[in-house]
Amino acid sequence: MSRTVVAESENATGNAGKGSGPAARLARVAVVVAAALAAAAALAGVLRTPDPLPADAPGTTFSATRAHRLVEEISAAPHPVGTAEHDRVRDHLLAELTALGLRPELRKEVGVSTGDGAAMVAPAQNIEAKIRGTDPTGRVLLVAHYDSADASHGAADDGMGIATILEVVRALKAGTAPRNDIGILITDAEEPGLMGARAYVSSGGLADPSRTVVLNLEARGVSGRSVMFESGAHNGALLPALTEDTPVATSLSAAVYELLPNDTDFTVWREAGATGLNFAVMGESAKYHTPLDTSANADRSSLQDMGSGVLSATRHLAGQDLRNIQDGADYTYFTLFGLMVRYPTAFVIPLAGLAVAGLIAVLAQARRRGALRLRAVAVAAATVPVPLALAAVCGFVGWETMLWFRPEYAGFTLGHPYRAGTTAVGLCVTATAAIPLWVLIARRGRTVDEVSLGVTCWFALLAVVSAALLPGASYLFVWPALVGTASQAVQLALPQGSPWRSVCRALPLLPSAVLLVPVAALLTTAVGLALAVVPLVLVALALLPTGTLAPVTGRGRRLLVPAVATASAGILLTVGAVAADGVDARHPSQVSLLYTLNADNGTARWASTGLGTHPWADSLVASGHTRLQDEFPGLEFPRWKYGPAPVAPVARPTLQVLSTKRDGERRTVRLRLGTQGGASSRLALYADTGSAEVLAARTAGIAVPGGENRPTATSRWKWGLIQLAPSAAGSEVRLTVRGDRPLKLTLVAESPGLPATALGDKPDTVTWSADWSAQTLVSRSFRV
Repeated sequence: MSRTVVAESENATGNAGKGSGPAARLARVAVVVAAALAAAAALAGVLRTPDPLPADAPGTTFSATRAHRLVEEISAAPHPVGTAEHDRVRDHLLAELTALGLRPELRKEVGVSTGDGAAMVAPAQNIEAKIRGTDPTGRVLLVAHYDSADASHGAADDGMGIATILEVVRALKAGTAPRNDIGILITDAEEPGLMGARAYVSSGGLADPSRTVVLNLEARGVSGRSVMFESGAHNGALLPALTEDTPVATSLSAAVYELLPNDTDFTVWREAGATGLNFAVMGESAKYHTPLDTSANADRSSLQDMGSGVLSATRHLAGQDLRNIQDGADYTYFTLFGLMVRYPTAFVIPLAGLAVAGLIAVLAQARRRGALRLRAVAVAAATVPVPLALAAVCGFVGWETMLWFRPEYAGFTLGHPYRAGTTAVGLCVTATAAIPLWVLIARRGRTVDEVSLGVTCWFALLAVVSAALLPGASYLFVWPALVGTASQAVQLALPQGSPWRSVCRALPLLPSAVLLVPVAALLTTAVGLALAVVPLVLVALALLPTGTLAPVTGRGRRLLVPAVATASAGILLTVGAVAADGVDARHPSQVSLLYTLNADNGTARWASTGLGTHPWADSLVASGHTRLQDEFPGLEFPRWKYGPAPVAPVARPTLQVLSTKRDGERRTVRLRLGTQGGASSRLALYADTGSAEVLAARTAGIAVPGGENRPTATSRWKWGLIQLAPSAAGSEVRLTVRGDRPLKLTLVAESPGLPATALGDKPDTVTWSADWSAQTLVSRSFRV
């Protein structure tokens, strides 16, 4: 291309970019307004919950008011496995199911986990019932768990799930009989390691997984929309069940969830060969797994949203032929404006390829016409990481600064304080200031079309990468890429001066804003302010197409004015929100605090991770820092703050050697583990594998592998066996050991809660954090 042609191209395209007439300016404004309104509508769809229906709602509908009564009864107190309150909740649920006209069965089974980490054995008490179908082709299995985290009342997690199931059952029985069987399974011991689900599968309860569709109900917060955040294989056969009362759903969440270490019971069903859908509420995650997960805080609107969606999905699936469900394809999906959009995952790579092919064709066409310079497009594309990086820096620096002003924020496990909404908006506004700054760089010496195609190049690149590595996320990038390519092709065919050229250039803003902004909001709720980097980068990415709207001339530095104004507004909003936040009885500091007692030497200590702060709690652990892994192998946090504590009457571990039998280099040692001075909810046995080698173990008829099942432990206790809800009479463990030296063991009795005689009165401005808190641990060492 000659210099003369390039100069003419720059002049023509630049003037078009400026918008030489009012029609062009009006066209650009219209597209921006349309994109803003569409994004706001899409955002409302992922944030707005329905009003709860009253108790006198028609019998065939789901009423959150009716269901919430059960939430209140379940969550009267924390009910972890191995406590009397856990047994009360179990018996109450059996009575509730019986009152609904069902015949519930209490399945007493043993759950086992011998994967990564210490082996775990749990006597699980799952509750199962059934609504028989008229002509079953399979089974729809409704699942929730009834145990709570140690310090949590469990109103949302998982009282909301249980209440949803029972109200769904009541509504189903008020209507016509279903075609397929509908199973009800309320699992036990989900919180310690999915033990009830493991027991159910190992005992054959899942029966024919190829004809079983599981609807698993969970919570990771106490409010917000019901999110279908994970689907099983062959989901194309299941997604139509969500088209009537559509929950928030995106295949992105399922793709991301697979990369995370988090699990629910659904993991067990999926690994066993069943498919299904996994639902949860995620709002106000600051209260998740804490004493604030109470019935008063469990949002009835969220309960209504979950219940209506699950009832609709159950009815749909209960009427389908489930015999060939395993033949269904996998789909990419997302909800938009209350509708379920879905297409086969097999289309993902072809669509990404189409976006790239179209982009190459447009670049070639534009170059032939002298409308752009490929090098300028490449340079414009190279500038795109600038606003993304600035947005990431905004999130990182913002969170670290918040921690400096509000150190109590570190106590929130998910990094999401109680009143985080305004703060998140402030960070988002601040991050958008990166866009006009980037425009100054990208548009300097380059035409509007060159910058526009540079942005489209990035969407196409992300579409290809995500199609290959994370197919469920590809829709976020492929549609802006396709729209960007198509609109650029159209505008190149339009005459110079046409206002429709401005519309075409701005069109990619519609799909990018509509798709990326709601996902950014969901991710903010899911990952918290601590990882605000991720949603802020998505917001910046969504706004990149606006870079083609603002004119840049010799006075282009005037874009500094909106950049500074936007950044200032965002910072003021963020600072104001953080300053107005504070600690009170409704929003207490969440602190880590454990009571530990070494029964060998009688040393009692308070221990804390130091994450989260409050003067009262800090005064208990003011002696300094120490390691606890040598005395309490399960406490793998690297540096514990500690302080002296009075010796309290708590359950202490006991170990009795019943027999020893030698066979060459091997010894078989029979032990009885128990407690004295009270019962504990968990007994953890650890072996020093440097003293002797554990070849195998056996307890409750379960074989447990030896070796080092705690390879990442930072202490010498590399093998472990955890028993949940141990019998008051004690439990027998048989160890097979190799070596002549004595085997060093540590036995830890763990119980939920802290001894009141040692703790005293706790201020109402303090509560327990979700991790490393509200537990009593007593250790004792042995040699066998």
